Amino acid sequence: MNVSSSSLQRSRSSSDLQGFNGVSSTFKETFTGSPWLMLLPKDGGCVLYNPKEGKKIHRELRDFPGSRILANSGYWLLLLDSGSNLVIIDVFSDKTIPLPSLESIASDTSKVRRVGDRVFEREYNGPEYSARVATDLTCDTVRGLLWVDESGTDYVVVWFFDLPGHSYISFCKKGDTHYTDIPLFFRDAHFLDGLSYMVLGRYSLYISTSRRFVKVLDLSGPQGFFKDITEGNKPFSMLSRYQSWDSSIAVTTSGEVLLVESNPWQRDCFRVYKYDPNVELPDYACHTVLEVDSLGGEALLLDLGFTIPANETLGIEPDSIYFTRHYRPCQCRPRDLDICVFNLVTKTLKRFPALDDMSLMDARWFLHAN
Repeated sequence: MNVSSSSLQRSRSSSDLQGFNGVSSTFKETFTGSPWLMLLPKDGGCVLYNPKEGKKIHRELRDFPGSRILANSGYWLLLLDSGSNLVIIDVFSDKTIPLPSLESIASDTSKVRRVGDRVFEREYNGPEYSARVATDLTCDTVRGLLWVDESGTDYVVVWFFDLPGHSYISFCKKGDTHYTDIPLFFRDAHFLDGLSYMVLGRYSLYISTSRRFVKVLDLSGPQGFFKDITEGNKPFSMLSRYQSWDSSIAVTTSGEVLLVESNPWQRDCFRVYKYDPNVELPDYACHTVLEVDSLGGEALLLDLGFTIPANETLGIEPDSIYFTRHYRPCQCRPRDLDICVFNLVTKTLKRFPALDDMSLMDARWFLHAN
């Protein structure tokens, strides 16, 4: 971080992160527990790792061999099983929540059909599209997000086929009998087309488009309901000067959207930005954010996309970024795992040598209830 940017940051207190002019504070959650790692070995199953104690707990997903983990919410997992079906499972109790089939989508503009064990096609036919069929939809490209409340009685699932030119994402909530499509193509607002990143917090879905415009959707209400609740009904852009860096968006406990970047060539530096409301003509500006050097005493679990209050007793370090990789859930450009904790104030990086001998396919930070 250069001197001029640091001087700018010091002129702004950490209280700057407690409010945001671009979006309402709709991201509310009760955060309890300490940061653990969910490790996914290449030979199957999962390992729960407590970094504070160096303790590993091995878990077998007995009823779901050949499944792929798409997302987690605490110790609840969103799995795509070997039969191309989505299911939610509690990794501790093996309690399962079945979900509608991928092809059960209510939409006026598209239809998903299963054409093989692991292959689907989507037919488009709406005002934004000429009639066509997408045939390159395989289970390997399915991505997802998950939110489950602590009791396991309520949930939201978001999924999509992760291919260039994303056209739809689909979601369901507890009690829904099918998925609802959310279009990602807009004839008169192309800056909202496509998908770069998403964060799900309860019924609030934060979407960053391909051109880094952010909007917020409310998924609560009756089946099939969703509504754009971005403040002022105007998406805002999150653009930095470092367009070649890996990036994600995250949401603070107060509902502020942050841009988080890291150096893709040497993962030893992270940058965090907030939206700059003073940029003139932000729709045409090449950068629209201000760099900050503090998370206001909170910590960021980047895999989940939200900040949590720091708590030394629980091992939650203030102003720290808990990281494993960028491009979640959108993984068109996958990056290697790099399990670490980066302190934004001291600019120091902590890794976990005890994990070096594990052959991992993936890893995710989560909050373990104490």
